[in-house]
Amino acid sequence: MAARGVWAIRAGRGSVAATLLAGATAIALGTAVALLGFVWPDVGSDTTDVSEPCTDPPCAPESLPSGVELVEASPTVLPVALVAVAVLLALAAAVAILRADRGRAVLARCALLVAGPVVVLVGAEVVPHVASPCWAGEIPDVCEATPEHGYDYAGAAHPFGHALLGWVPLALLHTWAVRRWWPEMVPRWVPGAQRRSEAQARG
Repeated sequence: MAARGVWAIRAGRGSVAATLLAGATAIALGTAVALLGFVWPDVGSDTTDVSEPCTDPPCAPESLPSGVELVEASPTVLPVALVAVAVLLALAAAVAILRADRGRAVLARCALLVAGPVVVLVGAEVVPHVASPCWAGEIPDVCEATPEHGYDYAGAAHPFGHALLGWVPLALLHTWAVRRWWPEMVPRWVPGAQRRSEAQARG
């Protein structure tokens, strides 16, 4: 039983760490894509493929370099993959813990641990469009008019906007909530995690 409890805590800490890493990855890759947009203006747009042959040089390249295409796609793939890992680890930790204790407080904590990464994932897609600077209209290199959503983040700035207003604050909020109500599940390298856990143990 003790070994199961230690394993569950490690899995829970891994879930919180993966959620934090998803936010860090989103902002790092979003920044990289935004910077690449200054060099390759077609980054983040659907206009990189040339359907008609060029007759008046200089001509746009038929597609982005493969390395740039890889970075361009990564902000929508890697953070989601990390959140999927976080959910799986949280579910494993919750199942192991609920086998030993199904009290109301434990149920609430397990729900927080499992639902947190899901809320981060969904919120990272929704919140940036609700709290968007593009409501003010067109902003050069940041917001542009789109036929689908009105004013929206420009192609290269899109991943950065989702990371800055969605991924990062929601991942930090989830970590704060777990640190507040279940400090044992917060990785030791998170500022204040060890002090909080020790204080609760003494109390």
